[in-house]
Amino acid sequence: MLSLIFLFFNIVVLQAQVVLQPNKLPEKAYITKYASIVNVGSQQYTINQIRNQESKLLFQQIKNNEASLGFTKDIYWVKFAIKNNTEHELMYYLETAEPVTDNVNLYMFKGANTQKYTLQKSGDNIDFSEKSVKNRATLFKIELMPHEEKIAYLEVINDGEKNNLPLILISQESLLQKVYHEQIVFGVFYGILLLVSIFYLFFYFALQDRSFLYYSVYVIFVAFCHFSLDGYYHQYISTTNSWFSLHAVIIFAILGSFFFGKYTEEFLNIKKYNPLLHQFFKIIYIALGMVLLGVLLIPSFLEFSYPIVNILTLIGMLLILASVISLNVKKQPIDVFFTSGIAILFLSFTVAILLNFGVLSLGIDNVTKLGIGLEVIALSLSMSNRIRLLKTDREKLQTIALQRSQEMNEVKSYFLSNMSHELRTPLNAILGIANSLEAEIKDEKVKEKMETIKYVSDSLISSVNDILDFSKIEKGELQLQKTKFEPIKTLEKLTFNVIIQAKDKGLRFEFVKPEVTDLEVIGDEARLSQIINNILNNAIKFTIKGGIKFIIEHEVVDEKLNLSISITDTGIGISQEKMNTVFDMFTQVDIDNKRKFGGFGIGLCIVKALVDLHEGEVSLESTLNEGTTCKVLLSYQLAPQEAKVINLFPTDNRDLLGKTVLVVEDNQLNQMVVKMILKKWANTNALFAADGAESLEVLKNNEVDVILMDLQMPVMDGYEATEAIRNGRAGTHNKDIPIIVLTADVMESTKQRVFELGVNDYMTKPVDQNLLYEKITTELSKVG
Repeated sequence: MLSLIFLFFNIVVLQAQVVLQPNKLPEKAYITKYASIVNVGSQQYTINQIRNQESKLLFQQIKNNEASLGFTKDIYWVKFAIKNNTEHELMYYLETAEPVTDNVNLYMFKGANTQKYTLQKSGDNIDFSEKSVKNRATLFKIELMPHEEKIAYLEVINDGEKNNLPLILISQESLLQKVYHEQIVFGVFYGILLLVSIFYLFFYFALQDRSFLYYSVYVIFVAFCHFSLDGYYHQYISTTNSWFSLHAVIIFAILGSFFFGKYTEEFLNIKKYNPLLHQFFKIIYIALGMVLLGVLLIPSFLEFSYPIVNILTLIGMLLILASVISLNVKKQPIDVFFTSGIAILFLSFTVAILLNFGVLSLGIDNVTKLGIGLEVIALSLSMSNRIRLLKTDREKLQTIALQRSQEMNEVKSYFLSNMSHELRTPLNAILGIANSLEAEIKDEKVKEKMETIKYVSDSLISSVNDILDFSKIEKGELQLQKTKFEPIKTLEKLTFNVIIQAKDKGLRFEFVKPEVTDLEVIGDEARLSQIINNILNNAIKFTIKGGIKFIIEHEVVDEKLNLSISITDTGIGISQEKMNTVFDMFTQVDIDNKRKFGGFGIGLCIVKALVDLHEGEVSLESTLNEGTTCKVLLSYQLAPQEAKVINLFPTDNRDLLGKTVLVVEDNQLNQMVVKMILKKWANTNALFAADGAESLEVLKNNEVDVILMDLQMPVMDGYEATEAIRNGRAGTHNKDIPIIVLTADVMESTKQRVFELGVNDYMTKPVDQNLLYEKITTELSKVG
């Protein structure tokens, strides 16, 4: 039996196979080669029987980093030992098996001679709440006291699906980075599939071409199949071990294969050009239908269905390849994007199927996701070309558009609202990672790339906000908020990104502002930024050479601040006949400009709506091919003069001078993020509570100076906890303690509700370290 030994200052694995440098614990370590495995077939053993008969069971050493078990219904037992040879307590996570493995049980013994053990469970054949680590993957927590050795036995039970055993020890920080990486990869992957399926379903309703329907449904089932394979279906949709949850992967795989075949036949018109191949496709459909019936009606058939469907999928891909070759021989035109998509899919599926059967062992992760992502993009481009060809029959399209216009308008508003919400999640993840990495990286070139990522992400979020606001404009729900802010400083901040954009395009940028910049007004700071940011972005976008001039003028009259903002560019300009329509929805002067410069065509529409809400004025002066000047007149009520809070904390570095922060957050990963931030601040103490009820106990037993409060939590949520604190249930001395809400909820109704409960401030995730420090020190300075 091999043992993996972790040293805190000098880490050495037994038998001198791995030597790591001092002062560096491994963030990730494969322990597969230190483990042994035995296949016990269908025989079910207890842990005591396994230990008693260990010499007879013939455990064999695992040689590779990832043991590939292939398609199997057999039960496997894995044995390994871990020893902590340091003076410190260690905690790691152990990743094992596939997310869709039925049952994975980990038995941990404290030494070889003890009979006592702990049991952790995972797998999708148990309720998600019963998993030892509440994660989509099969994770277990490994805790080792100083000089403690543990013997582990892992029981792996499956129903016939493919299975791999990576056996990876992962630190908490590495697990966090892994989850962030998955948020980006899976967010982009599922986001692409979701948008593609919705868009082409809309096109089916508009054009009544069945290829769009088959393609949309195929993409939906592919998304659901991978959603199940990745463990998200069990985590978010069916958290129990229901029959459908256990059969979701195979059912979605069968339906996805069927609709992809139908889509290919419809797109290539196989029935017309090659009737023989059409008959072969029918045979594949019948075989898939028989497998589906077998899965539905015969429980024991499930273990055979996985390899059969893989084989049928490979045969189907060969039929599609034969169809493409046949049409080429017959000189029938085939879209180049379609051919590219099929080639990518054929290659990735072939590799994936060979990996599933254990023929290849390349250590390729998410090979099908990469292939499907590229394939969907290529096929979507081919479908776009199909749309262009269908548009030749304009009269038919116009008739259909008129019939569907009312329905599509309603669906469009709903879709835009939901799309903006769904896209915000992966974009927030990207910004969170970029901010975290930028703070840790010293390489200036890499920092510049991080800045680019943040800039692009901010631009995308701005576009998403425009889409959401467009939906609100149509419904008449757009409203202005009334808060205190300094408008000239707000406008000055907008120039940071504009300077970068102008520099990238080789343009001049001139900014003229008043000498007085600290005038405070009452109004909507975010909407003022949105108005001017949209105009500046348009000026940058439509200017190829020359430059942009941004001028702010002001005048105070009768306790009101009148702002006159003008933005002049030397861009392509606007013809006089188009001037009256530039503020209309989806207008961009010329359709060719959409192709050349991009954009949704709703920026100026939103500008006009927001200026009207301000009861202001917006005007344009333009000369074609010479440039454009956009002028905005807005008026704000001056804010009452109040004594400004003097910040008592350092501004050149982050130092809370011994203050204690209580973080109330139920999600362990979010706790880790905040912990990583506060750990870097000098003289800062941090306490953590997993829910509102626990936070009340912490406040009763500890001296706390400020609270960071999440809202959505079990037992007692943030709303209840805030109300309880303000009512004195955590002690009368804590009734007025500063509370800053830290949440992912961006709804205005939520913000209004928490302020009514008595919170001091409000922040949305991902966490901006600078803003967090500013808000905490501001609140602490108020209480002295």
